Amino acid sequence: MHFIDQDEIEADLPAGWNEKVQASWEYVRNKINQAEQAIRDQSEEKGWTPEQLEDEVYKAKIKARKAAIESKSIWSDLREILSEQSKGKCWYCETNEVRSDNPVDHFRPKNSVSECTDHPGYWWLAFDWTNYRFSCTFCNSRRVEVKTSGGKQDHFPLFVPPYWNKCEDDKNNERPMLLDPAEESDCRLITFNDNGEARPAASERSSEEFKKAEKSIVLYHLNHKPTTRARKIVFQKIRELISNTNELLEQGLDENSRSIKFNRKELIKLIRYECKSTRFNSAARVCLMKFKDDNAWVKDILERA
Repeated sequence: MHFIDQDEIEADLPAGWNEKVQASWEYVRNKINQAEQAIRDQSEEKGWTPEQLEDEVYKAKIKARKAAIESKSIWSDLREILSEQSKGKCWYCETNEVRSDNPVDHFRPKNSVSECTDHPGYWWLAFDWTNYRFSCTFCNSRRVEVKTSGGKQDHFPLFVPPYWNKCEDDKNNERPMLLDPAEESDCRLITFNDNGEARPAASERSSEEFKKAEKSIVLYHLNHKPTTRARKIVFQKIRELISNTNELLEQGLDENSRSIKFNRKELIKLIRYECKSTRFNSAARVCLMKFKDDNAWVKDILERA
């Protein structure tokens, strides 16, 4: 997971974005009012008591709000801007195979919260760009395999108390159990073993850092079998490049020789998040760091790339 600076996103927001947000909320409010009026118009015919009427109005307004928000879905307009921040890679797992038609995740889910059954969802953040994360299908959608299950979907677990904010006026200082790529400190809480599997970086299992990483690995499906295999292949390539470079150095080749410069360039591409043609760059950096103590030239690459 690589840190995404949201200040960069704000600088790239399209002209008229705030006006589009305001217009979208106006549309939602109108649809809610129409739904309420339609229910009240039925009241006499249905013979509802005042209590029944208010219950029907409440349900109709919730349904109308959800439908209206989905109808506008202006978050999809920011897909390319969000993608550019990560060179087209999923913010959670760093794959560049984003196969969803609309891979914009609402970090705080807009419709419901799996861990809090009476939560209406963070619907008031539906058009708030700071709540958007660029995500691949496997990190964002529910998946179940024989050995692993995952997919963020409507999950938003917290360390409690404090509890979830259930309306716009709630001001609880929530402590999410999910790692957020928009939080620089969160991006340091995951590491990787030699099999390409994501693991908590913290060693103390009772710590919030460990639990946060552990929960995120499951819900973001970071150990999806094809993903761990792909990371492992990256690690194999790193080891091969290091071995080949050391052999060339032992043969007396200069560090500026064509072959060695090529190998260094390939390693840099593997660990640089800015490189569009590579993926799992954070995992690649973890792998490469294991060789820095015995190879000064590897340490130099890590410091420069």
